[in-house]
Amino acid sequence: MSVNNEIQNEGRAATVEKMLPQNGVYASLFDKINLTPVAEIGGLNGFEDNTVMAETSADERVTAAVQVFMQCLHKSGQKVEKLDKTLLDHHIAELDFQISRQLDEVMHNDAFQKVESVWRGLQSLVNKTDFRQNVKLEILDLSKEELRQDFEDSPEIVQSGLYKQTYIAEYDTPGGEPIAAVISAYEFDATAQDVALMRHISKVSAAAHMPFIGSAGPKFFLKETMEEVAAIKDISNYFERAEYIKWQSFRDTDDSRYIGLVMPRVLARLPYGPDTVPVRSFNYVEEVKGPDHNKYLWTHASFAFAANMVKSFINNGWCVQIRGPQAGGAVKDLPIHLYDLGTGNQVKIPSESDDPGNPRV
Repeated sequence: MSVNNEIQNEGRAATVEKMLPQNGVYASLFDKINLTPVAEIGGLNGFEDNTVMAETSADERVTAAVQVFMQCLHKSGQKVEKLDKTLLDHHIAELDFQISRQLDEVMHNDAFQKVESVWRGLQSLVNKTDFRQNVKLEILDLSKEELRQDFEDSPEIVQSGLYKQTYIAEYDTPGGEPIAAVISAYEFDATAQDVALMRHISKVSAAAHMPFIGSAGPKFFLKETMEEVAAIKDISNYFERAEYIKWQSFRDTDDSRYIGLVMPRVLARLPYGPDTVPVRSFNYVEEVKGPDHNKYLWTHASFAFAANMVKSFINNGWCVQIRGPQAGGAVKDLPIHLYDLGTGNQVKIPSESDDPGNPRV
């Protein structure tokens, strides 16, 4: 086996036959891993392009990897009689570490977390639902902004898409299936825009006798974190502030009874790692520990609340046992993450706040 020292990482093709004879170790290796030796590959710089990577076959990718490995051996200037397994394991671990950090940048990105959060929350609800017990879940792919636009584009509530989808198509149609509740992945605050949206939703929900469950985040309380929300001493008087005039006005309407906001968010999954959620393709260790609150994946409490509604319906035929730790309101089977900061194992509380008080807002 030889290495062509003149081949550089440029965009031109590199002849494999000159670097890795196809009747030698290269061919033998590919035969063992059920791949086919290739005649030529492009320069390694091409792999920085996502389109090129997607169109590159496994044969070419592995050949490129072997090429890099052989070039490293060549540059070392030492004759290698036998590869040290310990050394190989070390370099593989280094690669796993680098890939893990790169993947962390994706997994902890705000936009990605929002998408994964919704799907993880829905997955949790589906996994906790016994569909043999006359329970049906339907998914409506509609963002909060799209729903807001739906109402703004409709001269009257009865002409909105949500009204047609839930009231006309189901509640008001012979043979239709009235919807028991709408569980949303929307987080609301007390701004005039969000209160107006809840007011519109409440009118549709009241017409179809269909409670709507959303979430309240820290911004609802004019705070940035749930820890700050938990520190509010007098939650009742807190809502006497001027910022909540429109919210209090909405609460005084009869239809507001059909809107429920729940909190706090709960842990959607454990961080990836060999002792938590192993990844088979490589040793991915997600860099997340207790203090890294925003690196954990949280999902809306509405999904956990809905799971209790389903459980109550299956047990009683009504969604009545959903409040209080002893009366069906306890949220169970949440992920528990143990982490060590050098002083022994500690537990990450699987909710954003262990006791946000008991705000009935």
